[in-house]
Amino acid sequence: MSNGLSPLPANGVAEPMDVDEGTLARTESPNPMPIGLDARSGAKGGTAKGGRPSVADQIVAYARHRLAQRVGDGECYTLANRALGNAGARTAADYGEVTPNADYVWGSPVTLSDLRPGDVIQLRNYQYERTVDVNNPDGSGSTNTVLQERPHHTAIVQRVEGSVVTVLEQNAPDDSPVATTRLYFANSETTSGSTTTRVTVSGTWWFYRPQTP
Repeated sequence: MSNGLSPLPANGVAEPMDVDEGTLARTESPNPMPIGLDARSGAKGGTAKGGRPSVADQIVAYARHRLAQRVGDGECYTLANRALGNAGARTAADYGEVTPNADYVWGSPVTLSDLRPGDVIQLRNYQYERTVDVNNPDGSGSTNTVLQERPHHTAIVQRVEGSVVTVLEQNAPDDSPVATTRLYFANSETTSGSTTTRVTVSGTWWFYRPQTP
């Protein structure tokens, strides 16, 4: 590791990220690898040759089968690490030294437009705020705001709907078991009738496609 900088995040923040003192986070992008899993792994989901589910399907299934449970020590990293390892994919340790506050690499980088179930998201100082305003013709109304934060977090992709991604995660909030959550990766504002929904997102994130050896 030579340059002391993190690779470009998926949200396009070009500046290098400062890593907390004492960690040895990844310092350069992993060697280029094919986007998508190799032929043996059944890249696009479904059943791979020989009747075995694809790597992506196995990753999602591992996490889904453990909903409402704590996996290992309950850390977000542990869920992803075990799901990928169980599916025969490379884990973060294959891409560099794993330390508690590192920005882990989980495979080949992909973009939001290419994101699909079984991929892994690494987040740093991520936050979204979703506000729903209701303004009725009679003057009545309401405002409801939801704020979620992921200061340092790893999650598995279960479903992708544009810039809204349903993930499987644990330890969000702290000490919580495996659960599904919708995360947002673009600012937006939509109006339907008397209801306006605004989403504001900030932070840094990386999308990865797990790879087999």
